[in-house]
Amino acid sequence: MKLSQNRISPEELSGLMRSSQEGDSSSYRKLLEESSEILRKALAVRIYDSNDREDVLQEILIAIHLSKHTFLPTKSFLPWLSSIAKYKIVDYIRRKERLKKREIIQSNEYLSKKEYSDFEEDIKERIEEILDKLSEKQRLIIRLLKLERLSIAETAKVMSMSPSAVKVAAHRIYKIIRIQPGGKL
Repeated sequence: MKLSQNRISPEELSGLMRSSQEGDSSSYRKLLEESSEILRKALAVRIYDSNDREDVLQEILIAIHLSKHTFLPTKSFLPWLSSIAKYKIVDYIRRKERLKKREIIQSNEYLSKKEYSDFEEDIKERIEEILDKLSEKQRLIIRLLKLERLSIAETAKVMSMSPSAVKVAAHRIYKIIRIQPGGKL
């Protein structure tokens, strides 16, 4: 994320940060004010909701405060600030996506109990059809790996096979399943 500033030079910002690290509270206040101005401009381009934009700005300012000790006095302040801002924006986007998914799930009409029961029966029948096309050994391998969620090593031990033999067998089973119409477990 590229940050640009108008009122103060990058060198002055770095100087304010160095002074802040040494305990100068007026430099720290000035640094946060200048950083806020710079960040508001950058966030306006990426976050359209003004409330969200202010929330992200506050998160960035908190992150600056919490990680102030990690700033290297010999380095420039803007790239350091940019890194923090980038990660907070990514966190915001992820959070928004999770909320969107949750809203979609909550807004969907749920199946009635009968519809769900019928759906569940159809799935069980389809799985049984697919499993019937496999040998007993293949059925056991797929049940251990997919239904009981055992690892390759655990399945190999149960089946008295080497882990690589289990992998090869599983690969062949997946191939058989994929050939079946709609055959996905």
